[in-house]
Amino acid sequence: MNKLLKVAVITAASFIFTIFVNHQPAQAADTYYHVGAIHSSTPTSWRGNWYSYVNGKFCLTQINKYAVTQKYNGKQHTLYKSTWKSYRKLAVAKISGTNRYTFNAYATKAYQSDRGWRKTHRTVEGQKISVLRDYSGGGAFVDLFRSPVYKSYSNH
Repeated sequence: MNKLLKVAVITAASFIFTIFVNHQPAQAADTYYHVGAIHSSTPTSWRGNWYSYVNGKFCLTQINKYAVTQKYNGKQHTLYKSTWKSYRKLAVAKISGTNRYTFNAYATKAYQSDRGWRKTHRTVEGQKISVLRDYSGGGAFVDLFRSPVYKSYSNH
């Protein structure tokens, strides 16, 4: 009887442990930002080409379903991709307590973080234009437009 009781206790403990582990949130506790649900693809409305003018040069940001790439100063750099690992893996999530989203929800340190993005509107020469706002440190941001721009509309 004693052996049967031990087996029952071990089985019950294993069952409870399995239930506990399977009900943990998907977000890792050691991420740089507190984020909501993490997605492996970009929002449909964000996909396509986005243009900005940085330091006198065009910057083209291309967002597709599974990657974010930038072309600047004659060079192309893939920033995030769904097949990569660690903080460079495309992991889209809303940053808790803000209206921003991050492409790299798995970042654990400030230098790995993209500081957040959001879609918003901006009035340029009397026209309301949809922009993708890329935030950087200190509250600065760069607005990316759907068509090429010939002037810097960044906030330094």
